[in-house]
Amino acid sequence: MKKYLTALIFGILIYSCDDVFEYSPYAIDFEDHETNLTLKNISKLSSLSVSDTLTIALTGDSHRFYDEIEDMVAKINTEYNIDFLIHTGDFTDYGIPKQYHWSNMLFSELNAPYFVVVGNHDLVSNGEDSYQEMFGDFNFSFIYSSFKFIFMNTNSREFEFNGNVPEINWLKQEIKPDDNFEKAIVVFHAPPYDGDFDPALKEEFMNTLHENDNVLFVTHGHLHSFNLSQPYSDGIPFLNTASAEKNKFVLVKIFENEFKVDVINF
Repeated sequence: MKKYLTALIFGILIYSCDDVFEYSPYAIDFEDHETNLTLKNISKLSSLSVSDTLTIALTGDSHRFYDEIEDMVAKINTEYNIDFLIHTGDFTDYGIPKQYHWSNMLFSELNAPYFVVVGNHDLVSNGEDSYQEMFGDFNFSFIYSSFKFIFMNTNSREFEFNGNVPEINWLKQEIKPDDNFEKAIVVFHAPPYDGDFDPALKEEFMNTLHENDNVLFVTHGHLHSFNLSQPYSDGIPFLNTASAEKNKFVLVKIFENEFKVDVINF
């Protein structure tokens, strides 16, 4: 009888503690409001009034710098009226669901939509599934005003340089001109001159960016320090965003198919 009573008490304790203890730190248990965020934020853009000048905040490589993220979000909300924020990857440090959850809690305090391209740290452990659950597809795009924003996975090393990352055929279709946009802005994490980018795909990737002569600029993360340059001296500016750990973010204003960049301290 005693052993049955012990088993009953243990069962009751386990049942009552179901909300206290997690089965695994890798369990993906996002609530509904934390899922499919890319499409939800694209939908939010449709309700915005588009002015002649687009104002976009850029950041990346936020990893576990939660205090810095909170300060940055407060600075943007208080002093800047942005259309949206672009995060150039490494939204998390180890790709675990809790880090996705904590980072989203902070970025969702923005007074504007935000979009995240996948970074190499976001793919660690079960980060691939976590990113897709929270945000959606690795490769996506949207048109806002007369500009097409193209986000793509360039983390070739995490896919063992299999020849499919980045997906250049997808980029060719996305960047092809049509009546809905004039210029494209391409967003990725690892730049083509980095060792994490598949060297076998670098030339075709750059040729694709030039194919239609319609790329205004590209923006990426991975290197943690702000830089604006033309690494290939070919007319395409590469904008490397600042990391939150440096207490900086980048503000880009786009107007008349030109753009102006400011680095903001917080």
